[in-house]
Amino acid sequence: MPTSHLRVRLAAGFALAFGVGLSLLAMGALGYLWRESHRRLDAHLAAVANGVAEAMLRELRETPDSSMAYAASEVRLEWPVPTDRWVIASADFRVLSATDSAALTMRMVSASRTAGTPHFTLTVGEGDLEAMTEVTPRAPDAGHDWEYRVIAWSSTEGIEQDIAWLASILAVATPLLILFSLGAGYLLASRALQPARDLGTAIAALASDALSHRLPTGGADDEIGTLAREFNRLLERLEVSQERNQRFVREAAHQIRTPLTLVLGEAEVERNHADLDPVRARAAIQRIQTAATVMRHRVDELMLLAEAQAGTRPRLEEVVELDGLALECTDLMRARAASLGRTLALGTVVPVAVRGNSQLLREALLELLENGCRHAGSAASVTTEVLAIGDDRATISVSSVCDASAPTDSQGSGLGIQIVHWIAGVHGGVFKVHASATKHVAQLTLPVLPQTG
Repeated sequence: MPTSHLRVRLAAGFALAFGVGLSLLAMGALGYLWRESHRRLDAHLAAVANGVAEAMLRELRETPDSSMAYAASEVRLEWPVPTDRWVIASADFRVLSATDSAALTMRMVSASRTAGTPHFTLTVGEGDLEAMTEVTPRAPDAGHDWEYRVIAWSSTEGIEQDIAWLASILAVATPLLILFSLGAGYLLASRALQPARDLGTAIAALASDALSHRLPTGGADDEIGTLAREFNRLLERLEVSQERNQRFVREAAHQIRTPLTLVLGEAEVERNHADLDPVRARAAIQRIQTAATVMRHRVDELMLLAEAQAGTRPRLEEVVELDGLALECTDLMRARAASLGRTLALGTVVPVAVRGNSQLLREALLELLENGCRHAGSAASVTTEVLAIGDDRATISVSSVCDASAPTDSQGSGLGIQIVHWIAGVHGGVFKVHASATKHVAQLTLPVLPQTG
């Protein structure tokens, strides 16, 4: 299996998190051990000091006529734990009895005198001694006035050695555990990323002409399942786009083939004539020009259709006067209508304005006039009207008396009609075609600008 940088990064992150957690746990364990060891030592010293004080009181009561030094020496002889370290001192800090050397005992009594608290620490050499003082208050007993204090102490060397030993073990074990976690993290990351590798293999197996295939999602509601579902949605969009492109290519070929065939046919016929007849040649050139004009119009329509299918949003920043647009387009189409034996007329035209794209709206109205001329009967009139509907909408309608022998497009499925539908949609309007056996009406409804003044 080749090394994966992603798996290495995941394993390193896992090892880092594990190392940080382990370090925090180790510091917490060392802190707890130190605190608990000192707590137990303090409790032991308090118990020793209290036990020695009670033993001293018993000796004094058993031999009330003896001195306090005698009672303290008896306690020293009878104390059951020889390893305990303590001293009994009088009220004026005079040593009565002790278990340790005289020098250390005097230092401990002096430290207790200046400490001001029952618990204190005395540093001796490179180590510390924890000490606990038990003070016996004045307690009159059978006419006696006894006052003494007991100081018990012990070295913290054992605690410090245990903590140092544990710290050494953790210092050695932590790097080894981090290295182990790095290897384990790499294996776990490899196992966790297996679904991603399977998904990559499935994606690589998809062919460009097999967009209908879908990736297995496995039903898992995790990151890999989500990625597979999103990729399947992308495949669906690509499939729809591919089908749309294929329809566009077929539509383009169909729209351009007829005028192109006419151009090629006219050129071939004229080329095959043995004599050059100027009248015939001019007529052929006129037909070629007409076919070329139609082809250019079809190319323009196809470009608009391509923009529409691509979801292009044109700029809609111009103020377009629909009454002026109706007059302009009617003048532009008069020659085309005359060549088809039709006449153009203007019906009711009210002054209204919309915000949009003047070039697209001009293209839409020219297409409606062309469509009306094709549907109109012989010598029929094609009428354009601009009407206001309430205060917020207006319609441009092109109507003509139908020729029963002319093809109709009542469903609006032609190339030009598809473009008009798109232009109406981007302007926030609606386009409808009403066709019957006697009349054909194409109506474009648009929102108008609010009236000012």
